[in-house]
Amino acid sequence: MAGTVKVNLEIPDSVLLALNENENELVAKMKVFSALEYYRQNKLSLGKAAELANVSTARFTEILGQHDIPSIRYSPEQLDTELKIFEAE
Repeated sequence: MAGTVKVNLEIPDSVLLALNENENELVAKMKVFSALEYYRQNKLSLGKAAELANVSTARFTEILGQHDIPSIRYSPEQLDTELKIFEAE
């Protein structure tokens, strides 16, 4: 069973008011935004980013699309190999 780490972050009340969100909404969105950025930087896999965001991999893939972040990442060599396999079928 995987453990968890609790992170405390102080946010000014004025920020919550400006965002018109409560603490739980802000925490949920911060998890998603952090996961998106770590995924974009190749620091987290799709599965780990989804885990951080507390959503399924399918849902995280949708979220990636909403933020114009590709969910499939191939190097040119990997893409060429995959295309050759696809064409051979």
